[in-house]
Amino acid sequence: MATIAISGELDAASVPARLRESVQWFQSGQSTAIDLAGVTRADSAGIALLLEWLRQAHAAKADLSFHNPPPQMRAIIDFCALGDVLPLNDADA
Repeated sequence: MATIAISGELDAASVPARLRESVQWFQSGQSTAIDLAGVTRADSAGIALLLEWLRQAHAAKADLSFHNPPPQMRAIIDFCALGDVLPLNDADA
């Protein structure tokens, strides 16, 4: 399994660059874990990025999971009822 650590902000200003960086992350049959522990701030654009990464992984027939979402990100996900859509693992549970 490949693990990718994300740090800094995931907001409207940073998401386009993050999306460009991730173009080759998901390969057929590969499992990828994205560690969000280093995310310092996130808004709805950050959540949209997670959904896009999930879409890309599914299109590539790859497995994807997200680990250690910060409380702010978790709150947005819960508020938007996306907990059943995004494969989240809190504190590497």
